[in-house]
Amino acid sequence: MHSQRLRIGFVMLHTSPLDVPGTKDAGGMNVVVRAQAEALARAGHEVTIFTRRSDPAPAPRTVLASGLTVVQIDAGPPRLLAKGEHEGVMDRFGELLDAELRAAPVELLHAEHWFSGIAALPVARAHGVPLVQSYHSIAAPPESPLGAGERPESPGRLAGERRLAHEVDLVIAVSEAERRTVIERLDGDEDRVRVVPLGVDTELFHPCDSPECEEDRDWFGSGGRPEAIVVGRLHPLKGFDLVIDAIAVMDPARRPMLRVVGSPPPDGDDYARSLHEAVARHGLLATTAFDGALRRRDLAERIRRASIMLVPSHSETFGLVALEAAASGVPVIARDAGGLREAVIDGETGVLIPVDPAGDDPRVWAEAIDRLLADAPRRERMGAAARAYALRRSWDASAARLLEVYRELLARVSAPAQRETSVVSKE
Repeated sequence: MHSQRLRIGFVMLHTSPLDVPGTKDAGGMNVVVRAQAEALARAGHEVTIFTRRSDPAPAPRTVLASGLTVVQIDAGPPRLLAKGEHEGVMDRFGELLDAELRAAPVELLHAEHWFSGIAALPVARAHGVPLVQSYHSIAAPPESPLGAGERPESPGRLAGERRLAHEVDLVIAVSEAERRTVIERLDGDEDRVRVVPLGVDTELFHPCDSPECEEDRDWFGSGGRPEAIVVGRLHPLKGFDLVIDAIAVMDPARRPMLRVVGSPPPDGDDYARSLHEAVARHGLLATTAFDGALRRRDLAERIRRASIMLVPSHSETFGLVALEAAASGVPVIARDAGGLREAVIDGETGVLIPVDPAGDDPRVWAEAIDRLLADAPRRERMGAAARAYALRRSWDASAARLLEVYRELLARVSAPAQRETSVVSKE
């Protein structure tokens, strides 16, 4: 029987929990892993996050909180790599992870993204511990439309993700949409896929009640421009180009300010440049701000001071920023795709734009933006409903469900061993 206090190892090969979301290749996955790890540590478990050293500065071990440590693994050069380059360091990362676990064993490994899963799979088998896999995004074939998911950024991804779906002990999905993708696209066993809903920090992300917000409301009420915000890595999958085009076709007198929060991934400069060029081409320089990546507290402040959040992503396993907007009392206009259908309650906490054919039509988005910004009572109702929805989702609840899944798995994998011991003892 496993002790009440679990020793859990999270594996994050290609991005670090120490990175600011929106920088490098850090995004929603970083937020999710760190929040769940912190919640598990608060509950008394011992959690270690293993990540590849991408910067020479951090110490080999960083204690984030009681029971939560980040370990830097020196696989490959200590610098930022383009995402596709990580496939070349998976074997070395696995070798060094094996050495770490020999010195400090864990009872369970949880791999985040396919790079981590392939690196951790032989290690888990060597140590006789179960391996749990979270994908966070699942690749689509290169010729697929963006709505099908990310492109496979390295040669082995499609095969690697499918292999993991067949060989790991359990797959964790963040939404029913992701669960269906694992089963249908990767031919995963539905009995070995569990949904663990995401949470949100409702203390950090809360409605705006500062004097500055009152000034904003007075300003908007007297004819000033409201603000629309988009948040995420500057990557084609996020669809920020559609938002720029949508605002460009609006009546200039009714256009909102647009605030873009995020920076490009290591190989994403071309797309970021195209966004700046589109803003200039449409004559939106005076009403558009590119803030770059922000730390969590600054991001929360930006979101709650916005009138609406726009999430035009072509594909999302969930869409954590939509839930952060909900916690902030800010209604969301999002594409009706993937997990966004679960992050946004259409007509109640926000508006979902149909994918085909309207999903890529700037005029449809422009109309939805204009209609919501022109209806303050509707925005207030949606904001209140969104906050109420977010209050039902906490990271402690998410971690509690994750722990329940872990314990179910540990009980299952230990049962055959117990039966075998029992048979041997009878003989």
